[in-house]
Amino acid sequence: MKKRALWKDVFREIRHTKARFLSIFAIIMLGVSFFSGIKSAGPDMLDTAATYYKDLRLMDLRVQSTYGLSEQGIAKLRDIPGVQTVQPVYSSDVFLGDSGLIAKVYSYADDNKLNGYKLTAGRLPAATGEMVLDEHLQEEKKFSLGDSVTFGGEAGEKPEQSFRTQTYTVVGFAQSPQYIETANRGTSRIGKGTADAFAVIPEEDFILPVYTEAYLSFKDTAAQTAYTPAYDSLIERHLSETEEALKDYPGQRLEELKAEAAAKLAAGLQAADASQQQQQAAGPSASAAQSQPELPKVYVTDRTINPGYAEYKDNADRLSAIASAFPVFFFLIAALVSLTTMTRMVEEQRLQIGTLKALGYGAMDIMAKFLVYGTLASLAASIAGLAIGFTFFPDIIYNAYSQLYNLPDVIKSFYPSYAVISIIVALVCTAMTAMIASRVELRSNASVLMRPKAPKSGQRIMLERFSFLWTRLSFVQKVTARNLFRYKQRMFMTVIGVAGCTALILTGFGLKDSIGSIAERQFGGIMKYSALVALHDNAPAADAASYQKLIEQETAVTGTLDVLQEAVTVRAKGVNDQEARIFVPADTQQLASFVNLKDRTTGKQRVLNSEGAVITEKLAKLYGLAPGDSLSVLDSNNEEFQIRIAAVTENYVLHYVYMTPAYFAEVFGQEPVFNTQLLNYSGKDKQWENSFGEKLTANGQVALVSFSSGVGEAFEGTMESMDIVIVVLIVSAAALAFVVLYNLTNINVSERVRELSTIKVLGFYDKEVTMYIYRENILLTLLGILSGSALGIILHSFVLSTAELDATMFAPLIKWQSYIYAALLTVLFSGIVMVFMHLKLKRIHMIEALKSVE
Repeated sequence: MKKRALWKDVFREIRHTKARFLSIFAIIMLGVSFFSGIKSAGPDMLDTAATYYKDLRLMDLRVQSTYGLSEQGIAKLRDIPGVQTVQPVYSSDVFLGDSGLIAKVYSYADDNKLNGYKLTAGRLPAATGEMVLDEHLQEEKKFSLGDSVTFGGEAGEKPEQSFRTQTYTVVGFAQSPQYIETANRGTSRIGKGTADAFAVIPEEDFILPVYTEAYLSFKDTAAQTAYTPAYDSLIERHLSETEEALKDYPGQRLEELKAEAAAKLAAGLQAADASQQQQQAAGPSASAAQSQPELPKVYVTDRTINPGYAEYKDNADRLSAIASAFPVFFFLIAALVSLTTMTRMVEEQRLQIGTLKALGYGAMDIMAKFLVYGTLASLAASIAGLAIGFTFFPDIIYNAYSQLYNLPDVIKSFYPSYAVISIIVALVCTAMTAMIASRVELRSNASVLMRPKAPKSGQRIMLERFSFLWTRLSFVQKVTARNLFRYKQRMFMTVIGVAGCTALILTGFGLKDSIGSIAERQFGGIMKYSALVALHDNAPAADAASYQKLIEQETAVTGTLDVLQEAVTVRAKGVNDQEARIFVPADTQQLASFVNLKDRTTGKQRVLNSEGAVITEKLAKLYGLAPGDSLSVLDSNNEEFQIRIAAVTENYVLHYVYMTPAYFAEVFGQEPVFNTQLLNYSGKDKQWENSFGEKLTANGQVALVSFSSGVGEAFEGTMESMDIVIVVLIVSAAALAFVVLYNLTNINVSERVRELSTIKVLGFYDKEVTMYIYRENILLTLLGILSGSALGIILHSFVLSTAELDATMFAPLIKWQSYIYAALLTVLFSGIVMVFMHLKLKRIHMIEALKSVE
């Protein structure tokens, strides 16, 4: 019977204190949902990608050679222990008609087992002259099903040397697991040095004498999951074994080529025509290398060579890093507020505790009421928070990243470890605080507990020592100052709670500022040119003259600068490979009119000289580089070069390596070929740009035209996807701020009900009683906002360092408007809470509150 009465009392207490129970429930639910949601988003992203790779059978390793892979080389690959599949393929780089777009064309056969394609429209190629294109070309309305496309190439690399036919009909659009990024399609041996898309044609349409690459998969990796340490360690071992198996292949391949050349010479064929075919199969360095003769090079690479593969994991890991910062604040604030709430509840139950103790109930029986109360609130909130977190947050965050990657819908999973951590932390926040608070009260004997707790005596405060200020304060102002320091615990709890919430809101707005300012700073502040025109290297003289005449006749163009732009891969141990662009201006004196090179913090201008290269800031950060260090880069033929670092310049999008023509020649051993021209013009609208762009594209020398305005707009659109994540942060922080303020204000009123009733009896009006409390809340809220603004700067800096993409640097700034927005939101929630409290103060029953408990 005794136990049953206690349980009845527990549930009666919940019914009678719904506001308190719900406030604890809300604050724990927010913390749990935010923690579990953000924490699970990263693993869900990786699981989704890993499943996608497994479904489309993404290769484990790729093997390439500067002279191509003969049947003898393929046989060596099949003899590697543990290999499951060896899939040789042909590939070549071409221009897609007159669009100016460069595609990497791959061979396809029905028996292909690796690197499958996910059709988004149409079907796979089944006959000669049929082609499947990259799906983003359809999304951008570059091509449609049924279009006819003729392959084009630069001088020395004619398509007819590689393909049986040069004109293809588009029969489908697809995604490839090799290219999960929306835009990046890797490097190209033609044009501007980067590919825009991939294409797939039947294997029989290639007429190359040898394979250009081979894909490998292994038996022991089939059961492993991508991005896991177990998979990575297996791949590292297989990569070494494959390199060892091919160590004799370069010499054997060179002997094959010599024998072929000798046979053709003997047959009266021209050796040069053999050279061109090998060049198509192996790259532009093949013919030059054969003339030494020189040993071919073999390159064995893993999945990280694919654009976006490693960066995708970094993005998921950054989300996990953010999940380690934001939820900690949530839980700390929740713990503080829960401690205050449960402590107040125990103090309110002093009379009942004393009565139960006098009736002979044990300490654990009495404590059980508060433990059950807190545990029920925590468990219910945890269940609701986990349900919201594991389903709602991953969807929101993954959809924000979906504009950057070509991947299927997110696969959501339940993570027991995160659930257990959430529940334990929630129980610590409530049940543990309830235990601590009740144990303190239970130390007193029954007679003491059955008497009301003596009110805290008033004390002189430090402000009173400054008599010139104290004497000028009104009576009400003096009371407010004394009350603040009289209840120090509540004062610090309120300030800390408000500061934490303000910091979270400010960080959300600060992230929006940092991301939103990138386009403005990069396209206009740093890249000052109006348009970029990529040119064919070996265009006929007539086309070059026609282009020059077109530019000279366009009066709107105020300046031009010839530039070499070439894609290279930056490589260093322990750092993901990064694509960078070598940027060599023909006239370094004119560079400042087109590109602004300067130090981000000091504003000091960077000047190109022959002592080394100027690299962009994010590239320097990723590889830990400083002036005087060396940067290792690989060109499109995987040749490695060392570049000295002379200075670091401000930059926010992509990686650039700026060099003088003389230093470029020193590093790469050849004079720069200027394949790009930068244009400056002003006062022209979008319509003029479209018209001018059509004229440029129609010219035979022009490969591609890019307007800075369009690039900036496209980048802004991509960055807007991050706004969803930021909105989630702001809304979650705002909801937390509201719950915290409501809870603390409610506690403030509850524990001072006798004091408030006394001043009401003395003749204070309802508004005066409300202001009696509001003055304290306003002061504490302002202190919390000031503290939170400082804390927000620190939190913002940490989140920026963990949330950046490899190819992007966020601007480390918080606009002054964001401080105002964060403060106004906090004040708004404080005001809403005060309205509710005013209604509660009006309902205080003075006689009941002032009744003696004796």
